Amino acid sequence: MMRRLALVWLAVVVIAGGYVLSRVQNGLPLRTDLLALLPREDRDPVLQLANETVTRNLSRRVIMLVGHSERASAREAAIKLKADLTMAGALAPEADAFSAERFKRIGQLYFPYRHGLLAEDDRLALQQGRGAELADRALAQAFSVGGIADARLLQTDPFLLMPAFLTNLPLPLSRLAPDDGLLTVVDNGTTWIAVLGILAGEPFALEAQERLVAAFNSSTAALHNQFPSVAFKRLGAVFFAHQGSQRGLTEASTLSTLSIVGSIALIALVFRRVMPLIGNLLVVAVGIGMGLAVSLFLFGDLHVAALLFGTSLIGMAVDYGLFYTASVFDPSGRSADERLKLTLPGMTLGLITSILGYGALLLAPFPGLRQIAVFSVIGLIAAFLTVVLWLPLLDRRAPLRQSHRLVAAAGRVARFWQEPRAQRSRLGLLVLAAAITLLGLAKFRTDDDVRRLQSLAPELLREQEEIRGLIGATAATQFLLIEGRDDEAALRAGENLLPQLTILIKDGALASAQLPAAFVPSAARQRENRQLQRDGLYDTQLGRVRGALGLPAEASVQPGSDAAALSLDAAVASDAVPFLRELVLAPGLHVVALQGLRRADDVRSAVAGLPGVRFVDPTADFSALLGRYRNRAVLLTLLSVLAMFAVLTLRYGPVGAAWVMLPAGVAAILTPALLAVFGQPYSFFHAMAQVILLAVATDYALFCAEAPEGRSASTLFSVWLAAFASLLSFGLLAFSSAPAVRDFGETMLVGIMLSVALAPLANRA
Repeated sequence: MMRRLALVWLAVVVIAGGYVLSRVQNGLPLRTDLLALLPREDRDPVLQLANETVTRNLSRRVIMLVGHSERASAREAAIKLKADLTMAGALAPEADAFSAERFKRIGQLYFPYRHGLLAEDDRLALQQGRGAELADRALAQAFSVGGIADARLLQTDPFLLMPAFLTNLPLPLSRLAPDDGLLTVVDNGTTWIAVLGILAGEPFALEAQERLVAAFNSSTAALHNQFPSVAFKRLGAVFFAHQGSQRGLTEASTLSTLSIVGSIALIALVFRRVMPLIGNLLVVAVGIGMGLAVSLFLFGDLHVAALLFGTSLIGMAVDYGLFYTASVFDPSGRSADERLKLTLPGMTLGLITSILGYGALLLAPFPGLRQIAVFSVIGLIAAFLTVVLWLPLLDRRAPLRQSHRLVAAAGRVARFWQEPRAQRSRLGLLVLAAAITLLGLAKFRTDDDVRRLQSLAPELLREQEEIRGLIGATAATQFLLIEGRDDEAALRAGENLLPQLTILIKDGALASAQLPAAFVPSAARQRENRQLQRDGLYDTQLGRVRGALGLPAEASVQPGSDAAALSLDAAVASDAVPFLRELVLAPGLHVVALQGLRRADDVRSAVAGLPGVRFVDPTADFSALLGRYRNRAVLLTLLSVLAMFAVLTLRYGPVGAAWVMLPAGVAAILTPALLAVFGQPYSFFHAMAQVILLAVATDYALFCAEAPEGRSASTLFSVWLAAFASLLSFGLLAFSSAPAVRDFGETMLVGIMLSVALAPLANRA
């Protein structure tokens, strides 16, 4: 019967393996967007759309500065760099944002609607009846040497209101000035040319990162040969993402190698046989492979967080294999089938409680946790079935007769927790644990700042600050969101916001702001502007200006009261203003991009009372969501504890179940307390680690509780082996440079050591 079941299981594993290979032949379909990990129903759909769109637009922007003491060399190098990156497919092909052609297109967009467009200062002057000042300004510009006006412009725009409007458009990057089609800034004798681009791909896709960085390195190396003193600076999320991914891949390779080599060495040294090694590696491989296959089948793709926590199953899946394999040290010298019967109850209860622990995550409205739960539950079931159905068939050699020295040591530890003469020492440990807990509670704090998710390269941070210093300001991740029933209402709300933004800019709270209403006034505002021009200029000042300019007496084109207004849709469709499309998320949903934001609280306070306007801080919002995610993960862990306790009560009774759950409970409380004593704040990743720690610690306790009389030493020894394998899998993560991974690893490192030390308490069940 068991052989038939083993063959059936083999067929299932082969089919699952074939499915995984078919899905990953073109690359494993992974999702890396952290926002996709968070619960959807907790988030305002409008805010979610704004956050995701703005974050994506910002993360795809790339800014590079090319500097040289000679203007011509800087320009040539910048043009070559942009061409190389575009030709390599790293940057999306598009015209330079502020080339001569771009300015021509801007003029072609606005000029037909010139009578409805006014610079804010000109509009204020006309509202205050100071039309004569604008007329005098136009005459001064017309007669100035090298003036901007020519006869054709004066014929169609006698008061030169259109150039004033264009000059006052809130274009970004204020210190950069157009110089023969290229944005330029001169600093300490060095001419810096800005190369602006949009990444051709997603910044968190490894392929897009590699393509851009490889093209950038190749191009800059060639340009250094041509212009030895040329300098380059770069800014963009893709560069930080590439640095982080490379470091992560290196660490993953190193830690995985150490884990695998350590586990192999452990099994080889302890058992000194090939089959225990092959069997346990088989258990881990099948567990991870089946978890991956079912997750891909159910979800279509896999979040990288689910893969991270799922593949860490190596630390739990190997528990079952080692628990069975270590039974060869049983002094009674039983056969493989007999040893399976002895270890099966403990493994079965361990599987059930682990499923309850992970299964509680399925109740969470979190897509990320659901994927983790499915991956882990399927992986553990697969590992369990592999141990039960395959290992006894592979393990046909005689049991080890000799006793391992560590088995004897395990026996002494087990007696410490049981013998009455050690009661005083146990009481001392209890007092120490209580003191640590109280000290930890006094120093306990939480930190869900999303910026702790990744460590940033110092050299990239330095270049970022240097670029900000050269160009004056860069776009902030915070922004203002304007909501209206349609675009016209949103434009009106933006026009009401403009005076507040002007005050904030003058006060130094921010450097500049871009919003759709500053580029396309509402239809109502355009009608008002035409009326102001007609009443304040054309009806009163036109004759004087035309006479002074010596123009024919016939009237210029008058602002018509029923003239068509420039629509926002038309402006966006023209693509004349390159970034306007990014400021319009949907009809009636507009973004105000903030540059050089210095005092976010002042901006938040200034717009608090404006209808339809709100301040959005994606970093703070994301951090708050992680905080709620952390709290719910803790609640789900408590639900798992209750579910486990209920199941264990059926076998051990309430008191016995309490003894079995005691090691996991103490480890769960002491671990964050110990970390707090050493100044470690509690984060979402600590909470996630405790979910897994609960299952691991309960497994260890169950193995001890199910140990027959006379097998406590060999059972505890198997627990030690499983714990050491788990430390190689989980504990090494504590040495990662990524803060999030390090938080997870530190929790598992401390928690596993505590739980394995306390596991013999379950013998009292």
